[in-house]
Amino acid sequence: MVTIRKANAIDVLKVIELSELWVSESITYGLGANSEEMLKNFLGDYFWVAEYNSEVIGYILGSVHESEGLAVIEKGEHYLVIDEVYVHPEYRCENTGHMLVDHLLQTAEQNGITRSIVYSASKQWQKIIGFYEKHGFDMWFVQMYR
Repeated sequence: MVTIRKANAIDVLKVIELSELWVSESITYGLGANSEEMLKNFLGDYFWVAEYNSEVIGYILGSVHESEGLAVIEKGEHYLVIDEVYVHPEYRCENTGHMLVDHLLQTAEQNGITRSIVYSASKQWQKIIGFYEKHGFDMWFVQMYR
């Protein structure tokens, strides 16, 4: 059974390994692996890991921001940014990613933050849109290249 819990300093090295695996999959444009220093800065309410048989198999990072007046979030309102979500390929069909997102959103709501945004540079954008729509996200804008 998969367990979701707040990340701790011991988890950082395993999350770095997962981050490197994500980069090696080449499924996200412009993605670089996370550094230990960067991940340690995320430790707290908005850094969770998924664990299976005592092994970290996924993670989620989020950060809180104050709106400067976005098209979808009023000026001065605090909102959560889902910065990264990654689950080891062998565990993606177990709803692990959904559980990570749910825990992050619930934590934000407990902290009085009800608005959230997410950006993705995934090459599997159709799947990503469907994934986040299940969590109540709507499309804000689309950016394409040629």
